[in-house]
Amino acid sequence: VLARLGAPRLWRPMTAAVGRGAGAGALRRGLGEFASHRAAGVPLWSFFSLMVVLSALGHHLDQPDGGASAFFIDNKTRRMVHTTVFDHIRYWLKVVLLVVAVYIEYGILFRPLEALRQKKDVSRSAFALREWICLFCGAAFVARVVLQMVFWSRIISWVEVFAEAGIIIPLSLASLGFGAARKRAAATGAMEVIGVILFLVGTYLIVWPEYTRHLWKSDPANAGRLYVGGLFGVCRHINYFGETLSFVGFAMATSAWWNVWIPIVMGAGLILFSVPELDAYLSSKYAADWVAYTQDVQCQMIPFVW
Repeated sequence: VLARLGAPRLWRPMTAAVGRGAGAGALRRGLGEFASHRAAGVPLWSFFSLMVVLSALGHHLDQPDGGASAFFIDNKTRRMVHTTVFDHIRYWLKVVLLVVAVYIEYGILFRPLEALRQKKDVSRSAFALREWICLFCGAAFVARVVLQMVFWSRIISWVEVFAEAGIIIPLSLASLGFGAARKRAAATGAMEVIGVILFLVGTYLIVWPEYTRHLWKSDPANAGRLYVGGLFGVCRHINYFGETLSFVGFAMATSAWWNVWIPIVMGAGLILFSVPELDAYLSSKYAADWVAYTQDVQCQMIPFVW
């Protein structure tokens, strides 16, 4: 339907606008090449256009109450428990879209390589190390998100399904895969190694604190209490720091410097929106514990800095 409506024209003014400065031709070609990639025969521009429409519809269906919000999640969502059929539908839709995001990354990373090999531009014996590193990071990221979902008792909103799992995550993985694919001729080196290490450290800073909190809250004796142990005793939102750090490493592993837009945008969003939204929820739910916790642990997101 989008193809019949001429949706590719949406990309033309964009590429024309960014194409007036230095490197206009290369940037225009890069954007055009990125938008023209296909996943299971579906052009990326078509997939993302559909997700934008569904995100707008999802925002209407979620009926936000105007409370503290970080766009994908708000205090209203955190207070609602996963129980109904629609809760299960949203849960599995998010899982499916996360898998689609990895599939999109895979297609960008490896299908062009097969085309080049058929043209004998790349040796059939060449091992696409950077591509495999990036696919590992993308798959590990998605597996980590699915694991986190197991820890949650809250519902998943429609916006979280379509805007986060349908736009932000696949767009990020596609950009990372595109960057790595365009560096195919370049040798891997210290930057990629450091990138993988940062990615793994960041992932640990997300998974381990949340896992220990999950175990602690599983004990009925701790019901209604705020978890302040483990790495959360060092920094109140250590998992958000790990999220940003992991994508700094992921971007480094692609060897495409412009992929730093992902951790920059992510870090800014977490600081400006996610931290205040979660603080508002925790201070409301655990009033007395929260006051004592913020006095004992003053670091908010970046250990020993802020």
